[in-house]
Amino acid sequence: MTSKTMTRNSSGFTLAELMVALALSAIVVLAVAALAVTTDRFARSQSRLMDAQQRARVIAEMLGRDLRLAGAGLDRGPMSGALNQVFTPMWPRRVGRVRPEAASVVRPDALTLVWVPDTIVQTTLAVGDVPSLGRIVLAPCVGGALPCQVTRGATLAIFDAPGRAELLGVLDNDVGGTTVRPLGVPAGAFAAGSTVSEVVIRGYYFDAAQSQLRFYDADSTDQPVVDDVTGLTFEYFGDPAPPQLPRPDPGVENCLFDMAGTWRGGVTLTANSDGLAALPLAMFQDGPWCSAGGTSFDADLLRVRRIRVLVRLRASGPRDPRPDYRAVFDVSPPNLSRTGPGGGPGGAW
Repeated sequence: MTSKTMTRNSSGFTLAELMVALALSAIVVLAVAALAVTTDRFARSQSRLMDAQQRARVIAEMLGRDLRLAGAGLDRGPMSGALNQVFTPMWPRRVGRVRPEAASVVRPDALTLVWVPDTIVQTTLAVGDVPSLGRIVLAPCVGGALPCQVTRGATLAIFDAPGRAELLGVLDNDVGGTTVRPLGVPAGAFAAGSTVSEVVIRGYYFDAAQSQLRFYDADSTDQPVVDDVTGLTFEYFGDPAPPQLPRPDPGVENCLFDMAGTWRGGVTLTANSDGLAALPLAMFQDGPWCSAGGTSFDADLLRVRRIRVLVRLRASGPRDPRPDYRAVFDVSPPNLSRTGPGGGPGGAW
């Protein structure tokens, strides 16, 4: 009797107890594993979100800087002042030597900007010429008696009082003249005395196929700036009244004034509470057309005073339903304001 009792007490766990213990252990292990997976997934999603925020910050800093510089003009000579007194410093399309888009093309996801940097290369054409033929002769730099030294690889803009402009890449410079090539469709002949200045061109566009924001300098550089971009949109706000500059000399017509000096007028829009009106993209593709060649533009672009940038960036990974990260910011370029300081690095309006 005693022996049987001792045997029964030392027999260990029953099968039912063992199965219960194993089930409880499995539940604990699965719970820990699920917690680890969830924690890892959360950490990865937070990392991707932070990365998207950082990429948005890069875009905001880069575009914000260049938009604030857009339109900065000359600080010396008879045509000193912001560029939008003469021609638009922004085109809502790709402008340049490689794959340029026609003036009638208006893209919500592309923008080309131009401004005059802090430079002494501010002069005029010494003789009338057709720049697209590849050779121009420059007068001495404004305020100096020495030839205007232009660096190989620089970008020049030629423009005149009626508002025609042409962008040129510098191939060489010597005592006989400057060898150039047009950055886009040529604008024709320019008279002696037409203004010539070094400029900076910054083009940005969205490449949906590669999910990239890309940069193009209107010549030979075309490179990605930020990856995993899923959307880019530019919106425009400006003066409700149609533009009245540039105004050509008497007897000369342009897109805003006829030969008699009569203003062609335009549509007046309803202003928002901030005094500006929304400018739909359709306004930039119905004329009247200003300038010529690759720099042609709709006159309504001269109304622009503020640009809104909307960008979407991928913030999720595979099988992650998290939506894209969205950033929105507005920039009011001082060089586009008729009442602001204007000018920028190269001039004052």
